[in-house]
Amino acid sequence: MSRLGVCVLVGALAGGVPAAAWSQAVCSAPHSGPVVASGGQVGMLSPGAGWAQVNGAHQRTTTLFDHERDSRALILDGVATTTSLYVSGAVGILRGVEAWAQLPVHVLRYQDNGGSRERSGIGDPRFSLRIGSALFGVDAPFVLRAGVKLPGSTFPVDATVIPLTEGQRDWELSLESWRGLPGGRLYVLGWVGYRWREENADAARRPGDELFGHLAVGGPIGAQFHWDLGADVLRGASPEQQGILLRGARRELLQVQPTLGLDAGPGRLGLSAQVPLRGRNLPASPGFSLGYLLMWGGT
Repeated sequence: MSRLGVCVLVGALAGGVPAAAWSQAVCSAPHSGPVVASGGQVGMLSPGAGWAQVNGAHQRTTTLFDHERDSRALILDGVATTTSLYVSGAVGILRGVEAWAQLPVHVLRYQDNGGSRERSGIGDPRFSLRIGSALFGVDAPFVLRAGVKLPGSTFPVDATVIPLTEGQRDWELSLESWRGLPGGRLYVLGWVGYRWREENADAARRPGDELFGHLAVGGPIGAQFHWDLGADVLRGASPEQQGILLRGARRELLQVQPTLGLDAGPGRLGLSAQVPLRGRNLPASPGFSLGYLLMWGGT
């Protein structure tokens, strides 16, 4: 199931960073992962097979990991709330090749002693292509994923307007691997990747490139239940604002994500929590998500 982590940074939320540097930003960290574990089997989709998922996510935060990795309250008793709907899907194209896409819709609200602001609409869509070893006639548990994130809406130049998009393209490359233990009772999966982030010309800001990774273990419980315990890590380089390197504004995150799934009808219902343990310039409060996954064909 998708690993979702959505944050809202509005105004000068990062202590020690000039207000202009954090005038507005919406981020997804870390990247949602297009990997589905079913019945202890994790891997590539067969041609024509696929899955689709609708996932709702919610995060309400009053705290932020600052530039020194300390958790502190948002200024002026601020409260940032993100409620999102993600529509994701993947389909096998050829043996060893599959395509993945995700479209988010956000409802964002920030409130403090000075008032409140709210905005809703389409966020940044993401697309990726996964290429497995089977494409080359090799049976090995490795997949190379290449992806792009596109601006989903116009980035506002007015600092009083909450943006729904980061306002620039991101490109990423990652290597995935997995292992299902005999009997289908347990699997281990993970990936590590790098994200190249282009400049947001409207904001005269270039976000820092990022290294990201994921590791998870999971399996079935009885005939209908499934569990997964994952950990996400994100480490970003310093961004630039109008050509000035902002060393105190780089993003970092370490979070865990427990997930419990239940076979319901033709698909699977999943409940997840995203719990930040350590970070920089990202919200420190947990988030929650509820989704429904429908699969067809096989791996």
